Amino acid sequence: MEIRDINEIRLAIKYMDYKPVMLAKFYDIKSLLFKEILENEDYYKVASILPNPGNDNKIVKCVNILDKKYMAGREVVDCTKTPGAIPAEAAEILKSIRATEDPVSVKLSFGKEMKAEVYMNIPRGNSLTISDMTFTPETELTVMNLYNTYYTEGFTLALHFDEFAVAIEPSALDGIKGQGDVFVYAMTKNAIYKDFGSRYFDVAAILKYYRG
Repeated sequence: MEIRDINEIRLAIKYMDYKPVMLAKFYDIKSLLFKEILENEDYYKVASILPNPGNDNKIVKCVNILDKKYMAGREVVDCTKTPGAIPAEAAEILKSIRATEDPVSVKLSFGKEMKAEVYMNIPRGNSLTISDMTFTPETELTVMNLYNTYYTEGFTLALHFDEFAVAIEPSALDGIKGQGDVFVYAMTKNAIYKDFGSRYFDVAAILKYYRG
């Protein structure tokens, strides 16, 4: 691709509103999509969205290709209706979570030693990824800070291990603004599982500030 095309795709991704529902629990979709397009523009059929990929939200075509690639072979299992299906190794991580608050923040710790790649997104659209992070029982991640703009809108936190990943995200109930709960997710080679966070750890500190 020419530099002009690359820059236009970068801007189209930056300003797009669409993101795959399940995949976004675990990945920085915009960064992942841009990287994938640069590595394999034919696979993502980039020629079909040029020129002006930002017009008419044409970039969504590439997002859908990304979603199909990463979700291929994975079923979505709703454990809120069928409890107990989350794999034991993922459930162990989720049950180790402790959510605590101090005067200005809500923090999550995991009460064990482990290594994981960390992805965190906070409103609106701010994210970070940490590769190969070492956790100790004392490690705390601040997921809500009262001085951050829009902190009541929650966060997404995902931890990637070798064979699976887990994610925590407060979100609205049935799309109803102001009514929400904390949900957890587990991703394996074959499935993505969704369940209520309260089945694994005390979510009170998060729900004290989350407004949906």
